[in-house]
Amino acid sequence: MNKTILLSLLLSFVMVFTACEDYLEVEPATGFTQGDVFKSEKEIQSAVAGVYTLMLSEDAYSNRLAFVFNMNTDVEMTGVSTNTVNVNGSDLACYEPKPYWTTLNSTWNSMYKIINLSNDVIEGIEKSDVYKAASKNTASDVTQLYGEVKTLRAMVYLDMIRIWGDVVFRTQSSSGGENFAVGVTDRNEILEFLIDDLKSVEPLMQYANELDYGVERASKSFNQGLIGLLALTRGGWTLRPDTNNPASIGQMVRGTNHELYYDIAIEYLGKVIQEQKHDLKLSYRDFWIKQNNWETPVDDDVLFSLPLLKNSSGEYAFYIGVPITEGNHPFGGASGNLSLCGTYLYSFDKDDLRRDMTCAPFSYNENLNQVIRLDLARLAVAKWSKLYMDDPLGSTSGKGTGVNYSWMRFADVLLMYAEAVNERFGPRNDARECLKRVRRRAFTETSWSEKVENYVDSKTTSEAFFKAIMDERAWEFGGESKRKFDLARWNKFGEVIYNQYHTLINWGRVANGAFVPGIDEAPGSIYWKNIPDPNNASRTILDIQGIDEILQARPAGYTEQVFATSWYSLNSETAAYEPRNDIKWSFRGFINFNNASSVSPNDPVRYLCPYPSKVITDHRGAIQNYYGFNY
Repeated sequence: MNKTILLSLLLSFVMVFTACEDYLEVEPATGFTQGDVFKSEKEIQSAVAGVYTLMLSEDAYSNRLAFVFNMNTDVEMTGVSTNTVNVNGSDLACYEPKPYWTTLNSTWNSMYKIINLSNDVIEGIEKSDVYKAASKNTASDVTQLYGEVKTLRAMVYLDMIRIWGDVVFRTQSSSGGENFAVGVTDRNEILEFLIDDLKSVEPLMQYANELDYGVERASKSFNQGLIGLLALTRGGWTLRPDTNNPASIGQMVRGTNHELYYDIAIEYLGKVIQEQKHDLKLSYRDFWIKQNNWETPVDDDVLFSLPLLKNSSGEYAFYIGVPITEGNHPFGGASGNLSLCGTYLYSFDKDDLRRDMTCAPFSYNENLNQVIRLDLARLAVAKWSKLYMDDPLGSTSGKGTGVNYSWMRFADVLLMYAEAVNERFGPRNDARECLKRVRRRAFTETSWSEKVENYVDSKTTSEAFFKAIMDERAWEFGGESKRKFDLARWNKFGEVIYNQYHTLINWGRVANGAFVPGIDEAPGSIYWKNIPDPNNASRTILDIQGIDEILQARPAGYTEQVFATSWYSLNSETAAYEPRNDIKWSFRGFINFNNASSVSPNDPVRYLCPYPSKVITDHRGAIQNYYGFNY
């Protein structure tokens, strides 16, 4: 192990540790010498904390992985109004990333810094007398730390695979100056290794309620849940290149022997459920309110949260959340850049308690009065808001909210388990019960008979139950950046994006009075007025009509907000009725105004990113881009 590099990294973490309020509030041993590294459990803990520190960089989980790599779907959506590539890299949302974007290169490098340090720490633990002396039959703090860093490494590799496909794969120390000037490894080989690797450490890891800092550390339950997700990814579909034709987008391919991996998912996701260390105790609203107040119970929904640091790192409630204009108030500003698609709001059952905690058709002005904000791609994510904070960050605060990034939740485990069981055995009782558990939190108990029991029991075929899982994951995880990965795994990307593009056009046509088969009506407008906030007499909130039911006329005293009517209208330049520009081009890398007639819902979507240009150069020909990225 290159201990000189490791020592310099560890020493650089000291300043961070002294200011933290989360798991990273660790005091590393001072006066390190090369011979002293990993001589004690405290030194091992400091090294593992260093891995977390690297994960919290802007180029990794504090920013890029949280929202920059989102793609436009039927849930999250960024409006793109031009057919011209944006040189700063924001057009990733419309499936046209470019190898020369610095964002791709900086994230690639940041992720490998995490992997390199993880490999060094793993090797250092394996060589340490502390670890060698630890029992290999009973979980201890040292075996937990060893399993912890292996779990974090697997998580990072999974995210790289989901962004780039095949990636450079190393599991050994980076001593000797190795700069990854090698080729990539097939993603299935990586996933298979990681599954076996996590299985090997799982028995000697500890549960969140046994750990200081709880779910801000990678626990045994998270290890089990991650094995399940790795297995579903390995057993699912993925975009593969046509190596004989690099200009081709490629094709969606399912891994061989996928049944084996669904069985592994059932086993390890089943462990999380059966061991009963997590549940859905808090209401959906209370769960998110606590998240915004830096509170995460160890025995509820969250399996693993990245421990972001207040006033230092984190974009939740700033870039991701309800927008706020700075003013004479203690909450500071919030941009709310991550938006949800306008049609998504209308996909919910009107009685679903998740709808209004996920979809915010408003922002807050400088006086903290609600202002209407609802259009094609203007719907804010209501799960995060600085206004939920009991102890606000201050009038000049911006990003760096410290609100944790909940990377995996128990609701995710329940729905993945139901998905895996249905894939192998159909909608048997345990799969139905998992779906019901998620829906029980989504509805008041008085409606469980209809909205939970009857709804789930009516899905009697594998196809119907799978469609219910697709819908439930959309409603449960809106704004949490999961949809793109789900659609890829299910081989539903092309179908969903194709249908979404045409849905936006057809809503606009119907709202303008046209007949479209299969669409009886669409919300042409909504209507709103400001009313006093019952919780604060100095502010106003919006009373919005036209969401629970589509209205044909403006109620007295309400202001009209044009919605889908504006999505399809007369183009003054072409003198033709056309969809609006942000419908034409928001999915342009797959389907757009110019190619829509030739696109099929069965066509593959190029959802993977290109390897950064500098990476290709540095690897001296060992890596090349496919999927048409160089053509």
